[in-house]
Amino acid sequence: MVFGAGYPAWKKAVGSASAAVPVKVGAEEGTIDIAVFEKIIKENPAGIMLIDVRDPDEFAAGSFKTAVNMPTDMLEEKISTLPSDKPIVFVCATGARSGEAYYMLQDIRPELKNVYYLEAEIVFEKDGSYTLKKIE
Repeated sequence: MVFGAGYPAWKKAVGSASAAVPVKVGAEEGTIDIAVFEKIIKENPAGIMLIDVRDPDEFAAGSFKTAVNMPTDMLEEKISTLPSDKPIVFVCATGARSGEAYYMLQDIRPELKNVYYLEAEIVFEKDGSYTLKKIE
């Protein structure tokens, strides 16, 4: 799903969690722990604002069900629409673009403290399944 209107459109389509989910920080600055991320995706995906920063064609080939597609080159104009009431997690195929998105958000909206990115290789299958692999 692509929500050009940003968080309000996403919230209407996906709903909102009753409470923010606890997030465990990963080994590198700004990262989310992979095991915690997988648990959130399985048990309470609406508890986070999940932003896939890959290009639209990559996103269309497969992504997480609750993810919003906001490519890095469009992120700056959408940053003001991002929520402050739940964790924000950026994802991409390898962690490079999601890391870039994380640091961009830190520069533009430093008041948002509950922001993370997934540093992992993600391969999406056509059936909606995926595999995550920690980047060594």
